[in-house]
Amino acid sequence: MRYIRLPRPDPTKLIEEKIALAEELFEVWGPGLKEDPEIAPLLPLYKKAVEASNKAMEEAGTFKECFVCTVEEGKGCCKIGLENECTVLILLLNLLLGVKFPKEREVPGRCFFVGPLGCKILARPMLCRDYFCLRHYKKVPEEVMAHITQVLHEELMLLHQITRLIRHRLESWIGDFLMELDLTGYT
Repeated sequence: MRYIRLPRPDPTKLIEEKIALAEELFEVWGPGLKEDPEIAPLLPLYKKAVEASNKAMEEAGTFKECFVCTVEEGKGCCKIGLENECTVLILLLNLLLGVKFPKEREVPGRCFFVGPLGCKILARPMLCRDYFCLRHYKKVPEEVMAHITQVLHEELMLLHQITRLIRHRLESWIGDFLMELDLTGYT
């Protein structure tokens, strides 16, 4: 018996479609979202939470370990396709925070958002932030990992709160048929 092998969706095309939709939503609804009385005060809090998480990870050496694993050893977690963990809502949040997206994949075989110095977006999916691999667990003491997790909690709670609010605003403005704003992966 012969099986028909279906082509896999192109991860670059999919993220480009998500980015285009986020940019279209931002163009039309961005000003309203930025001025929303519930969303606007959360944006600087989220940015501050990301900075706190980054500081904790930098001090623990997790960023350095990721660099060594990816650049020096040619391994790493941020492989092609991982970018599609970003939902349209997370991409829209990045635009609200002033992030500019790359126009093409800069590092072959890696996530669309990875540049030579790391990730180029501010708001990232939970998988990208709470990413501790076996390498980290072997090199970073347990109490330090616990501290990072505690610091990350604020960032991830705000990410959820803001994207939920954005979704509710968009649904109230243009209808509740926007299920694809929360989709991840290749399909």
